[in-house]
Amino acid sequence: KEVKENHEILEGNDKKEFLKGAEIAYETILTSFAHGDLNKLKNLLTTNMNKNFSGAIEARNKEKIKSEFTFIGIKESSVEKYEKIKDDLFATVKFVAEVISVKKDKEEKVIEGNPDKIKFVTDVWKFKKNIKNKSPNWHLSEIINQ
Repeated sequence: KEVKENHEILEGNDKKEFLKGAEIAYETILTSFAHGDLNKLKNLLTTNMNKNFSGAIEARNKEKIKSEFTFIGIKESSVEKYEKIKDDLFATVKFVAEVISVKKDKEEKVIEGNPDKIKFVTDVWKFKKNIKNKSPNWHLSEIINQ
């Protein structure tokens, strides 16, 4: 039977499921970006974010900068804000994760990060979903600088 969805709130099981999906998207986006995998990114980002990520990957490739990235895990995630604007839903999620992130130049010299050090990162990402779209997928629409 058809279930009427309440798009005004995100709570209970819906919230748990959303956060599980958001965590998977977070890890996939970070890892795909580090590896320069534009195909994987395309399905997880809004058009505008896709342009930003593609541009950053192109710039990195042009400079012959190699990105090495190891995702250790998410320590915590929480929905900081949830809102419905017309036919769009927006969920702002705070992630606290552990990663190893290193950038190397063309001579393999470390120019950023430490390959032997796990670092904590806190990110706040805004995801968007159009309720008229039958797809259950949310897309990263904004990275909010803290």
